[in-house]
Amino acid sequence: MIAFFAISLILISSITSSSIQFSFGAYAKAPLSPAGPTVNDDSLTVERIVDDLEFPTSMAFLGPNDILVTEKTTGQVKRITNGFLSPQPVLDVPVASAIERGLLGIAIAKQPDGKTYVFLSYTESGDGVDGSDIERFVDPLGNRLYRYEFVDGRLINPVLLLDLTAIPPNGRGEHNGGKIRIGPDDNVYFMVGEVGGHRTQSQNILLGPAPNGLGGVLRVTQDGGIVDPENPIFGEGLPLNVYYAMGIRNSFGMDFDPLTGNLWDTENGPTGGDEINLVFPGFNSGWWQIQGFVDDDILGHGTTESDLVSFGSSQYADPKFVWETPVGLTALKFLNSHRLGDEYANNMFVGDINNGLLYRFTLNEERDAIFINDTYVGDIEALQDNHIEDAKENQPLIFGQGFGGITDLQVGPDGYLYVLSYTGSLFRILPITDSVKPQPLVAVSAEQESIRNQSVSAVILGIDGDDSYSPNPIEIQVGQTVTWYNGDTISHTVTSGRDGDLDEGSLFDSDAIIPNQFYTLTFVVPGEFPYYCIYHPTMVGEVIVNEGETGSSLSDDSSSDEDDSSSDEDDSSSDEDEI
Repeated sequence: MIAFFAISLILISSITSSSIQFSFGAYAKAPLSPAGPTVNDDSLTVERIVDDLEFPTSMAFLGPNDILVTEKTTGQVKRITNGFLSPQPVLDVPVASAIERGLLGIAIAKQPDGKTYVFLSYTESGDGVDGSDIERFVDPLGNRLYRYEFVDGRLINPVLLLDLTAIPPNGRGEHNGGKIRIGPDDNVYFMVGEVGGHRTQSQNILLGPAPNGLGGVLRVTQDGGIVDPENPIFGEGLPLNVYYAMGIRNSFGMDFDPLTGNLWDTENGPTGGDEINLVFPGFNSGWWQIQGFVDDDILGHGTTESDLVSFGSSQYADPKFVWETPVGLTALKFLNSHRLGDEYANNMFVGDINNGLLYRFTLNEERDAIFINDTYVGDIEALQDNHIEDAKENQPLIFGQGFGGITDLQVGPDGYLYVLSYTGSLFRILPITDSVKPQPLVAVSAEQESIRNQSVSAVILGIDGDDSYSPNPIEIQVGQTVTWYNGDTISHTVTSGRDGDLDEGSLFDSDAIIPNQFYTLTFVVPGEFPYYCIYHPTMVGEVIVNEGETGSSLSDDSSSDEDDSSSDEDDSSSDEDEI
């Protein structure tokens, strides 16, 4: 039995980048709706359990009304009991936290002898100090999977199970994955991304370096041993014999179907091809050669299945659902409960980070494909190809909205669906007849805000080049205010400059404006101010400010930005920027 092992090769690739345009728009996160989250079923409601979490990433239930939550940047595991957030953590570990690094995943496994194992994944700080990779550019020790024991309200006796490199060739702390699940076989499944652009054979680079444990789902026993060492899926020897799946760019969500035991995941594309996948043993998701459906060739590589790297019994399979324009998919959870209604039992729920939306999916009878049935309302005909080519096709899939960037979904022992928001809140969805909490107040509408500020209104229409905004250009006088209202079904930003400019976002940056919300900005100097959406860089607009009273700054009066979580990646926006 192997107690632990280390995979610490740091490999630099010289692979030429593809022609697709990569954007950092995925790192802007949806704020909470001012009215609070809602669901599209009048028999259900959303309750807020706690606030004041700091960038929470994952959660797991110790028991009824007893939850452990991981915080990305503090490295703390917090405990919520009967709706009360304990001020003292059950554990505090040192984390590197740039971009997508941090304390990322948690899973709990009760043992026959009465012990409770808690598995944690985190990017361990290189000098024992939180955030030193940001403050002093200290390299992290690695992306690590640990097992702890929960004893008397504390996590003790750490055992290192997996140690993977966290050093990115592209210099960015992104694509660390981190989700953990305990499988029906009682083994530990750990998701890890390609960590900032690693290009090895596990990213389907035929002449690249050997796999280094990144870019896939890894599987070990609860003691850190090799599962079925006589019959490894991808091959013998570390790290091949711990891969369950590979060719994965990055993922923030996976879960096992309670009816079949099959593993499903979400996968994030670059500027194209967010995916939902059925992950079988030996699954090759296709990255870096394929993203989305192979026949669509959205990366422009001209790759076929025969061009992928093959180990052992590996096999490529197309995703089961694709968003052509990424929405920042995160958590995935099967509702193994009838408490929300029989029609939702064993449905798949998926969250996103860009829009704060919660999607619902049904499966076919064999439960090996997504099948949009007659329980949906809206244009389901457009969804029959399991491919969203226009963002507005999302509508029938939306089960809930306004949650802020969703980082985790879990089903509690009570059978309700719990939703964790990066904004620091934990919610649960339950029948309205079971709720004892008051319903949220109605938020101020964009029209009301526009009247209150005596501002000029503009509507964000959708992804359509310089026709994405109406009017465009916006022509105003010095001292006037513009209110942008998001009339689309997904989030957008209003960010100064153009994609790729060195100073993009330095004058103003709305962060994510979720559907039906608004962003307000007062212009007090004359000039021409181009802007665009960082999620969808082809959306471009301009504000022309004519001479009038002079001033020295742009004043950002937006009241809709309740989530400052993008500060890990981009500190360029502020409430008042001088020009």
